[in-house]
Amino acid sequence: MKRLLVAGLIFTATVAHGECYMRSAIHLMHQAVDSTPVDWQQLVTPDTGGQRCTVRYRIQINHNWQTAEGSAVATTQARACALAMDISRGHVLQEVTPDRVSADNQMVCSDLPEIRVHPVRIGDVIWQSEVDMHTIPAERKDFWYKRSRCRMFVERDVKNSNLWVYQGEICQLSNTPNSKWQVIDKY
Repeated sequence: MKRLLVAGLIFTATVAHGECYMRSAIHLMHQAVDSTPVDWQQLVTPDTGGQRCTVRYRIQINHNWQTAEGSAVATTQARACALAMDISRGHVLQEVTPDRVSADNQMVCSDLPEIRVHPVRIGDVIWQSEVDMHTIPAERKDFWYKRSRCRMFVERDVKNSNLWVYQGEICQLSNTPNSKWQVIDKY
């Protein structure tokens, strides 16, 4: 009986997939890309015909963070990830196509964690796109502090029917391209 239970648990663990959700969007007008892609994530898994690569990153379109992702299968990991990048770039270009109205429904299933803008505290280790970019263009620029790349951010919060706007600084933990950031100050 124990062997049957263990075999059942192993089968369930191998068949389990990431969370799925429906993503719907209606695009009505031209949207401007405000930033370069940040917070790259890559997941490579074996698939029939080779390797499946799923790439996800965040990009600001019309002052709002959007998640771009693509998935492709190829014989090698490098080729699969290159195809996935091309597909995700196509999704971004589709977002900024002018004078077009389109509706889109997609079911997205992934094992990668979802990145969302949320309130942060000093000391939190986060992805760069978990906070909004500063609204003043001069304050968006990266700066260097103690050999770390840093930038300013803003955070909006509603308390007792009042809008509170906080500012703060985040600094990259290391100089590697996919490094997370730490909240240094918030005021």
